[in-house]
Parts: sequence; C-alpha cells; structure tokens
Amino acid sequence: MATPPPPPPPPPADPGPNTAHGPGKGCYTGCGKLINSLLIVGGLNWGLIGIGGFLGMNLNVVNILLGGVSALENIVYILVGIAALKTLIKGKC
Repeated sequence: MATPPPPPPPPPADPGPNTAHGPGKGCYTGCGKLINSLLIVGGLNWGLIGIGGFLGMNLNVVNILLGGVSALENIVYILVGIAALKTLIKGKC
C-alpha cells in the first residue's frame, strides 16, 4: 500500500498592514522610504543644530551641504515638515 502524500504547508501568517508584504506595503514603498529618510534627516539636523548651539558652531547639515542657498534650504525644510505632517496624520509607518 502506498503512503499518502504529505499535507500541504500551512499558509504564511498575516504579516500585518505595515510590512513589505502587507496590504499597504507600509514603510517599504518608495514614498514610505522617502518620508522616513526626510524624517531622519530632519531629526538628525535638529539634533546637530542643538549641539552646535552649545558648542558655538554651525552644525546645520542642510545649510552646510546646500552652501547657504536659502531657497534650497527652505524647500528641504518644507519637505521635512510635510513628511512629519503626513506621518502625524496617517500614523506611524
């Protein structure tokens, strides 16, 4: 008598809404990566500005990288603000 074939493997567990395989693909979409990058840049920049204030130095990375071109700096700051608002309104990524 032949042995029956093994049962099929169980389906994978639901990864949830905020993973690479979940319904909205969460942080792993291109937009999510951009928003996370902007939030990281903004957070680190503000931290460095605070440290620079204590040391009497300009540690504003956005200002240093963009050579003091205020229009470009303002665009970066606006994008960081939009990313923060989107995260605040839609919840964490």
